Amino acid sequence: MVRSGIRTRMSARSTRSNQRWRGLVIAVLALLLSAALGGCREEPTIVFTSARDALAAQDVEGFLDLLTPQARDFLSRADKVSKASGRAFKILRDAKPTKRLLPAGDVTDVVEDGRRCVLVIKKGRNKNQVPMRLVRGQWRIDLLEMDSFMEAIKPRN
Repeated sequence: MVRSGIRTRMSARSTRSNQRWRGLVIAVLALLLSAALGGCREEPTIVFTSARDALAAQDVEGFLDLLTPQARDFLSRADKVSKASGRAFKILRDAKPTKRLLPAGDVTDVVEDGRRCVLVIKKGRNKNQVPMRLVRGQWRIDLLEMDSFMEAIKPRN
């Protein structure tokens, strides 16, 4: 009878030890998987360049896919907003987005802060900032927070 009690205690210890190892293995695998999936994310500069290329090729859907959902919704309604405003908004006069939506120049700096990032674009003496956000694990351009975009859509005087 003493032997069965010893076996029960030993098998309980063995089970706890196995559970610890399983937990450790699962934690390591989860860490490796998240690192691997995080590596699949395109860099902000690549997303910005892809957005510029899409605009140059007049690939509206490709461009809209690289924006935050709010900016995508805004641009998809842009023609209606422009018509309702008596065509007062400069950049929204065209039904399709044009390359004027994004600043020209080279990316000179990338400031990343968790789920947000800002690209600094420089052309000559002009500097523009392009804010980006992580949306479902991918960098997307936050057009509605871009100063140059807001300046471009302001009403005509």
